[in-house]
Amino acid sequence: MPSKSRTSKTSTKNIRFSHAMLEQIEHVMKAQKTRNFSAWVKEACREKIKLHNVFSNE
Repeated sequence: MPSKSRTSKTSTKNIRFSHAMLEQIEHVMKAQKTRNFSAWVKEACREKIKLHNVFSNE
């Protein structure tokens, strides 16, 4: 199994997206005037984690 790129604070994961989802993401990123795909995905993950934590504490 190939090793993942890793530093002391980060790891690299590969994700497969459907073409349709990538088009939607690119549309939203363009509307938000951002080009940083990695930051956009990380923020989406943070929102999902935050939502999970809200419902887990009920």
